[in-house]
Amino acid sequence: MTEQAAFPLYGALENPGTTRGALVAVRDRQGRELMQLRDHRPGVAHPGCWGFFGGGVEPGETLLEAALRELQEETGLTPPAAALHPFGQVQSSSRRRTRLFVFAAELDVGPADIRLGEGAGFAFLAPAQLRALPLVPALVPLIEAYLAD
Repeated sequence: MTEQAAFPLYGALENPGTTRGALVAVRDRQGRELMQLRDHRPGVAHPGCWGFFGGGVEPGETLLEAALRELQEETGLTPPAAALHPFGQVQSSSRRRTRLFVFAAELDVGPADIRLGEGAGFAFLAPAQLRALPLVPALVPLIEAYLAD
């Protein structure tokens, strides 16, 4: 079984690109989701939308290594690798059609633990709050499944 096979597909893969991304859906002990508010900068897809922390997989990296690196770079969090579990994959709606692989992790963290390294902001959001916000479109089916989990 390949590394990617551990991630169920949410939605369709239509002419997927070769670029891969690794994201982490972090849930705190109160059941809130750690979300990133995307920047309003040139080159940033879906500015002003909320999504999971993460980014591109570098050559030679596994999906897990990329997820851990991106989480540390963007939030300062350094959970053990065993805390991350494959959850699902989607195809981004950007023109690169990146395949996004999402890990889930329940961590004992709060706002004071976050050192924002990327994005316009972050929040720990209850499911009802999250559903009321603009989300990265490609992540919506996966987020709904994650909230139901």
